[in-house]
Amino acid sequence: MAPNPDLIIDIDPSEAGSEIVRTVVLPWSGQSMPLRIPAGLSDGTVLRLPGIGPATMPGGPPRDAYVQVRIVPGGGGAIPPQFGAAPFGATPPPTSAPPTSPYGTGPVPPTSAPPTAPFGGPPQFGGPPQFGGPPQFGAFPPAPPAKSGRGKVLVIVGAAVAVVLLIALAVPLLLWMNGDDSTGPGKTASGPGKDTPAGAQPISAQEYQALLAEVDKSVAPAFTKLAGAKNPKAVGSAVDGIETALNQQIEALSKVVPPANAATAHADLLRGLEGLGDSVAETGSAAGAGEVCLGSSALARLGREAASEDVRSAQQALAAADPAQPYQVGSFVPKKATDTNRRLKNGTFLKRVRSGQGQLKIENGGSTDAVINVVLGSAKSPTVSVYVRAKGKLTVSSIKDGTYRIYMTSGKDWDAKAKSFSRDCDFSRFEDTFKFSTTSSQYTIWTITLTPVAGGNAQTSDVDPDAFPGG
Repeated sequence: MAPNPDLIIDIDPSEAGSEIVRTVVLPWSGQSMPLRIPAGLSDGTVLRLPGIGPATMPGGPPRDAYVQVRIVPGGGGAIPPQFGAAPFGATPPPTSAPPTSPYGTGPVPPTSAPPTAPFGGPPQFGGPPQFGGPPQFGAFPPAPPAKSGRGKVLVIVGAAVAVVLLIALAVPLLLWMNGDDSTGPGKTASGPGKDTPAGAQPISAQEYQALLAEVDKSVAPAFTKLAGAKNPKAVGSAVDGIETALNQQIEALSKVVPPANAATAHADLLRGLEGLGDSVAETGSAAGAGEVCLGSSALARLGREAASEDVRSAQQALAAADPAQPYQVGSFVPKKATDTNRRLKNGTFLKRVRSGQGQLKIENGGSTDAVINVVLGSAKSPTVSVYVRAKGKLTVSSIKDGTYRIYMTSGKDWDAKAKSFSRDCDFSRFEDTFKFSTTSSQYTIWTITLTPVAGGNAQTSDVDPDAFPGG
């Protein structure tokens, strides 16, 4: 659904077939500005002007402004909306008197009069908007005297908005056609990127392919790093690199006008890459929570995201856009894959050194499988590493005398190559040490449980995945 308009512009049907320029006055600020109206709009189309609307609250930043274009015989002016409820909860001015600016900068032109030109001359209905030269700040009605430091800030912000506005008018605006919600706030219309300079011309097919090749060259290595991530911290580091690379390439793509036959697919590619960046960030958060533990599971998750499918679709459209130059991009997008749930048999030893009489009894009363690593002294690798399924029990025998630290990791989907669970993992250790000693008549037997039990006397603490002793 299109938002309620802040301003209505009437144009004659004879003008609807070509691009025209109207000079309008924004009723909430009294600011005069040229507005480009693209050719071929239908009656009721709504244009979005980013960042120049009225503030959502006193002293707050300006929101986007929405302008409705009506095709009316004899149309040729801009008027505030005078129907239904005022947009965004504002009170509409009385219809019997001309509305005034909310900032007290003077009356807005009456609806029966043409809009005022920036310097008091005739309205600027013909010719392109005057983007050359300095911003036309002198055309604005005088602002009320500043009463505090906040007033000075508002003046500075207003000037910055005017500069951005004049640049933004050189690129296509976002449109809402009658009953069409295909684009809207936060969505990009087809055509050049939002950062395309005024008057930019389409680049050649060869230049565009070189730009797409740079996207793959920059982003693909970051995905390769993710594929090799061996724990959640490594996943988080890798996705940070992907986000950085994606943002750089999105910015570069947004600054060019693609070849005409690739314009729609180019806009789709930008949307897909932006969505993929959001998905990558969410995957990084999931890694921080232990939901994603390996690069393989991170790639599988990303490959199923809707944004990845959007990039694949744009990739196919670009490849078919020009038979003489099939554009290629997106080789880094992960393939679509389902999660696996690999498990070892209860009691499977990943590593074992037999050299003593001690015994360790293990009971896993939890709902997830676990691997127990028994480490002698300050060693970096375990003497014993054994897989214990959920609800499983086993006894490890032939443990050499000495003082040991016991580490454990649990989760889902055991990756034998990475020697780690790929999803829902955690890493911890018993705070106490375990001493095994043997005499001619006795040897030590320890019993540990991997879940809290009544009467238990052992505490555990989390371990940095990088400090977890591997097998």
